[in-house]
Amino acid sequence: MVTSLSAIPHDSASKWVSGPIGIAAAILHTTSQSREQVQPHRSADGRLAAVFAGYLLNPKELSDDLAAKGYEPRNRSDVAIALAAYEAWGEACANRLEGEFALIVADRRCEKLFIARDHIGVVPLYYIEEPGRLVVASDMRTLHALSRVPLEPDPIYLAQMMANKWFAKDATPWRQIKRVARASTLTFDGHRLSQARYWEPPTDITIRYKNDRDYVEHYRDILFDSLSRTSRSDAQVGVAVSGGLDSSALFCVADRLEKEGRWQAPDFVGYSLAADEDGNAFELPYARAAAKHVGRDLIEVPLFDPDLEWYTSDAQWHRDIPTPSNGAMMLDMEQRVVNDGGRVLINGSGGDEWLQGNQQYYREFVADLDFARFAQALGRDAKAMGLGAAVKIALRQSVAEITPDPLRRLVQKRLRAWRRKNQRELVWLNHELRAALAKAEESYMATIPDRSVEMVKHNLLKSPRQDLSHGLMRRQRAKIGLESRHPMQTKAFVEFSLCTPDYIKRQGGVRKVAHRSAMAGILPQEVIDRTSKANFTNVQIDMQFADFARKYAKERLGQFCDFDGLEEVLGVDYSTPEGDYWCWEIWGLYASAAFLYQD
Repeated sequence: MVTSLSAIPHDSASKWVSGPIGIAAAILHTTSQSREQVQPHRSADGRLAAVFAGYLLNPKELSDDLAAKGYEPRNRSDVAIALAAYEAWGEACANRLEGEFALIVADRRCEKLFIARDHIGVVPLYYIEEPGRLVVASDMRTLHALSRVPLEPDPIYLAQMMANKWFAKDATPWRQIKRVARASTLTFDGHRLSQARYWEPPTDITIRYKNDRDYVEHYRDILFDSLSRTSRSDAQVGVAVSGGLDSSALFCVADRLEKEGRWQAPDFVGYSLAADEDGNAFELPYARAAAKHVGRDLIEVPLFDPDLEWYTSDAQWHRDIPTPSNGAMMLDMEQRVVNDGGRVLINGSGGDEWLQGNQQYYREFVADLDFARFAQALGRDAKAMGLGAAVKIALRQSVAEITPDPLRRLVQKRLRAWRRKNQRELVWLNHELRAALAKAEESYMATIPDRSVEMVKHNLLKSPRQDLSHGLMRRQRAKIGLESRHPMQTKAFVEFSLCTPDYIKRQGGVRKVAHRSAMAGILPQEVIDRTSKANFTNVQIDMQFADFARKYAKERLGQFCDFDGLEEVLGVDYSTPEGDYWCWEIWGLYASAAFLYQD
C-alpha cells in the first residue's frame, strides 16, 4: 500500500498494522492543522486508527461539539477530529463531517473497518471484496497491486461509456473493483460487508420567502461562507477563473473576503486558461474583465494539448480509463499553481448544476396552487420564446404534475423503452450489451423518485457520470500534488438549491437569476449579463480518438460492438456540429479500446 500510494506527491507516508487490519496513507499537507498530523492517526489507547483524505469544512463546529460531549481530538488536524467524531458518535459521525473527504477507520475494539465518503463524491474511494478480505483504496493502482487475482474488465461499465449512458452507480472499468457510493458508509467485520446512506438530497421546497430579494441575500451569504471555508490553507490558494459566471464570481468574492479578513489563506492568485482567440474556448475577455474589476493580476496559461500517446500512457499508469480532453487541457494551469507554491485550487464546479434551474417551476406552481406566479412565468417565457412554445411547456408540466402516480410511472417506463429502441447512440453496441444497459437503466431509475421535480434533484446528485468526472479530475490533480476544492458543491450550497423554488433560478430565457442578482456590484456587468458558454471540444484529438478506436476495433472492441454501426459514429466530420454531438461517444470508444490494452 505504502509503495503504491507514495507514487504521487506527498509530505508524509506511514502505515499501521494490528492483527488482521492494516491501513496506510501518503498525505499532502494543505493546512497548518494538517502539519500536526501523522497518518494513520491513532486513538489514545491505540485500538483505533484512521486515515483521511481531503478536508473538513466544519472543523471548529465539530471540535466544539466534541468538547461538549467530553471528547478531545489529540491535535487540530482533520483526521484527529474525524477519529474523535467516530469515537463520540460511532457510524453516525459521517453525517456530521462536512467537506470533501474519504475516511477509513480501523476499529480493533469492535474488530471492523468503517469507511465513509463525502456527500457529493468529490474524493474517490474504491474497494475489492474477496472471501474474508476487504481492500479499500483511493486509487485503482493500489487495488491493482493488492488484488489476489488478475482483474477483469467490466463489459457493462465499458458499454455505458461507449454509449455515454451512465446507470451503474458503484461500477468501475474493472469487474472486481467497486466504487464506494457518495454520501455512504461501508462497514466490514471480516465476514460481512454492509452499506448505508447517511444523507439523501432534500426534495421538498422548505425555504420560502415573500420577497424574492430575500432568496438573493440568503444565497449570497451561503456563497460567501462556503468560499471562506474552502479557502483554509497555509499557502497561497489558486482560484480558477474561466470568465464564466461561476468561477468569475468566486474570484471576485475571494477579493471581498480577503478585504473583510475572512479569507483563510495568506493570499490567492487567479489563473485562467488562455485558449486561442479564434477558438470556441476563448473566454479571456471576461476573465480579464473580472480581474480588472477587483484590481488584481491574472495568470494566463495556454491549454494543455497533448498527443494521443499521453492519454493512453496516463491511463495505463493509473490502471484506469483515460482522462477526457476537456479535463486534460487544464493540466498546465494546475501545474502552474503548484509551481507558484500553491497546494489548493478552487474552482466553480457545481454552478451549472445548482444555480441555473429549469422549467419545472410550472409544476411547483400547480402543486402550490400559485396561479399568480404561474401567470407571471408564462408571460416571461412567452416574451423569451414565443407564446406557443411557452404554452406548450406550461401545459406539459402541468399535466405531468396532476397525473396519478401509477399512470406516470407507466408512461415513463414506456417512454424509456421507446427511446432505447430509437436512439442513435446504441447502434454500435451488440444486442447483449444493449439489453444489459436497458436492465441497468431500469435498476437505476428504481432508485430515483417517480415525480419529475424530485427525479431531477436526485439525478443531479446520484448520476454515475458526475462521480466519474470528480474521480478523474481528482486523480489528475493528485498526481502533481494539488488539491481541488469546490465551494459550489458544499452541502449548504446544494441544500439551498434543492430547497428553494426553481423560478428564483430561472426566469424566461435567463438562467442563474438569483446568482446574477447576488453578484450585482461584485462582478463587472459584462460578466453578469453573459449568456454564452465556452465549448472545450478539441476537434484534433477527437479525430485521433476515432482513428485509434477504428484501428483497434476488431482486436479490442469485437466483443462489444457491431462494426457497421460503429462506422456511423467514427466516420463523422468532427469540424461540424455533428462531430460535437458525438464527442463523448468518440471518447468512450477510444477510452474503452485504450483500457482493454492494459495488461
